[in-house]
Amino acid sequence: MARKTHHKHSSSKGYRRLLDGLAALDGVHRVATGRVKPRMGSGRPVAAISKVRRTESGLSITINTDGAIVDAYVVTDRPEEVAAAIAARGWSAPSGTT
Repeated sequence: MARKTHHKHSSSKGYRRLLDGLAALDGVHRVATGRVKPRMGSGRPVAAISKVRRTESGLSITINTDGAIVDAYVVTDRPEEVAAAIAARGWSAPSGTT
């Protein structure tokens, strides 16, 4: 079976597991990471996924890790169900999709 997650070679194990978990959800066709930006400040993130936004091909998410903010894209034809599954697992902030 083809892998559904594309990891950047420098990605940390913590958010690799999160991406693999996203790829395992029903309705997810593929997960890809986008831009990785240094995280400023010392505060702890409220949730692993701070933003879930609807796009034409599925969902665009923002992942908070220690020291970085990672943009990732979830390709799905069922974005509402995937967003609900993300919230149900406690990966996102309680506010839901924006």
